[in-house]
Parts: sequence; structure tokens; C-alpha cells
Amino acid sequence: MQRINLSIAVIVSTSLLGFGAVRTLAAQQPGASSITRTELLKEVLPAGNFRDVQASLIELAPGTSAARHRHDVAVLAYVVEGTVENRFNGGPTQTHKAGQSWWEAPGTVHDAARNPSQTERARLLIVYIGEPGKTPTVPLK
Repeated sequence: MQRINLSIAVIVSTSLLGFGAVRTLAAQQPGASSITRTELLKEVLPAGNFRDVQASLIELAPGTSAARHRHDVAVLAYVVEGTVENRFNGGPTQTHKAGQSWWEAPGTVHDAARNPSQTERARLLIVYIGEPGKTPTVPLK
């Protein structure tokens, strides 16, 4: 399991670094004041055989909404650009802006996911972490 967690950490860290999200490493490395690191999210994977990792960049055009769906895998999401409004498992609407992230446990129903802007796109880095054979996204009616 350590090897799997290390692989996930490397993929997520590398992806987020590429989008300029890592910010406060300087405090840990004297003399490296131009490098910083900001902790975005820390979650423990649920019990299971989490060996499949997939990273996707999702773009929502202005005013676009995703259809209601469920994730049968764990999801780490990071807003690269713009704003996204989400509603999970019948709960309240949550607003996530550029630089913010969220976590979805396997089985989470994504009731709403939309770009509220009528003029600007929204871009998200989505990392799916799941068991072999699990479909990351399942459409719902």
C-alpha cells in the first residue's frame, strides 16, 4: 500500500505543481525562498484496492452544467481557473474558486456541477483514485 500511496502522491503533486498550486516549500528548505508549498487537501483512502489513478483536465464553458452523476471511485478535484458550483448527496450548493480543492469519497452523488459565469470558462484538474474495474463516473437520471 505504501507504493500505491507514493504513486498517488507523486501524480497529484506533479499535476498540481504544473498548475502553480504548490506554494510553501521555502519554509522547509533554507535558501529556496522562490519555492513555496501550500497544503491543499489531505484524505485517507477508504478501505479497498485503490490501484488505478487517472488525472483529467475538465473544461466547463461559460454557463455549462454537468449532468447528474455518481463517482464509484475517490475523487480529488482542484479548480485551476474560474469558479465551479457543486452540490453533493442532496446537500447545499458549494462554491469552489480557482486555487480551491475538494474531495469526494467513492459513491458520492454529484447532483450539480456548473460554471456559474456567463463569460469565463472554468477548468478543473480531476484525479480519480479507484479500484481496478470501477467506472470513475456513472450517469444518473
